[in-house]
Amino acid sequence: MPITSITLKLKEHILTMLGQIKPINYFPPRLQFFRPEHTEPFKELDKVGEFTVEFLLVVSELLAIQEKTNYPKGSLTESLYRDFGIKDRFSVIQKAVLKRLR
Repeated sequence: MPITSITLKLKEHILTMLGQIKPINYFPPRLQFFRPEHTEPFKELDKVGEFTVEFLLVVSELLAIQEKTNYPKGSLTESLYRDFGIKDRFSVIQKAVLKRLR
């Protein structure tokens, strides 16, 4: 399967995860969604990226937990992932930067 297709499947997996995350009131955070077997469909990406898929999935989930905890109605991260692969890079980056400046 082409790397682009695998990357878009990873994006969809992350969007699924983002929809499952709930705010927390404890520390340290515990992963709510990630399972090691989630990495299997994306192993080919480990060969081309700087970071492993496992690292990206865990970090993405920790960031999602942080966003849902601090901003329960927040949706910037999910919105950026939805735009990834559909809109041009400039639009995605502009949305991230302008949202932070407001």
